Amino acid sequence: MKLSYSSAFKEQALVKVYSRGNRTIQSVADELNMNKFTLKSWIKGQVKGNRNMTVFVYGYF
Repeated sequence: MKLSYSSAFKEQALVKVYSRGNRTIQSVADELNMNKFTLKSWIKGQVKGNRNMTVFVYGYF
């Protein structure tokens, strides 16, 4: 069964990843109860879609 995540969840997950400090992506994925490869694919999609990561990350703090 394929899970579907809302856009808001994806954005919040990416904020957690980019502000994780020295934690691993796996630990963030575990906290969110999701597969680390799904989270990594969102990261790759964010990088491709938005070259200016600073705007994305710091826009939520």
